[in-house]
Amino acid sequence: MTLHSFRFPLIALTAVLLAGLLSACGSNRNSPPCPRVGILGDASKATQYRDGPGRDLTDVTFETELVDFNGSCKYEDKNSTAIISFTLLVGAARGPAASQPEAQVPYFVAVVDKQQNVLSRSRFVARIPFKDGQRRIIVADEFEQVLPLQGRPTYDYEILVGLEIPQDQLNRIRQQRGF
Repeated sequence: MTLHSFRFPLIALTAVLLAGLLSACGSNRNSPPCPRVGILGDASKATQYRDGPGRDLTDVTFETELVDFNGSCKYEDKNSTAIISFTLLVGAARGPAASQPEAQVPYFVAVVDKQQNVLSRSRFVARIPFKDGQRRIIVADEFEQVLPLQGRPTYDYEILVGLEIPQDQLNRIRQQRGF
């Protein structure tokens, strides 16, 4: 569930990225470490096209990207539940075929175990409003992920974030990367 979205001025983006690099989860020394969080490489960038068969540069409505994330966690119920708070930076650039004043960027947050079994998966949509003449913008989408630990240590879990990408585009991305 998205708590709220707000626009970041580009000057403040540098400060946010630096803060993200410097922040650490779990400030209490008695708390376990936060679960690992990562943006999936294959699902970090996508291109949205206008309806129809065309897939060249003139058909691009928006190019989207998961830029970075920042987070912290806290524990409840005697460390049996972890609550991870995220700020996800989502970017979009207008393409030549963009006719809408807002990019809608669907993404997911999945919790996986050590064997990469998906334990839960939630879908979100970042809304990125453009003003006249604006070509690129980055917004911060904030949300929380509640993780019942079920007696297991936090390192048994990983939280993965990625863009919802059509299968044909995902196949092209993987082919370009040699998979």
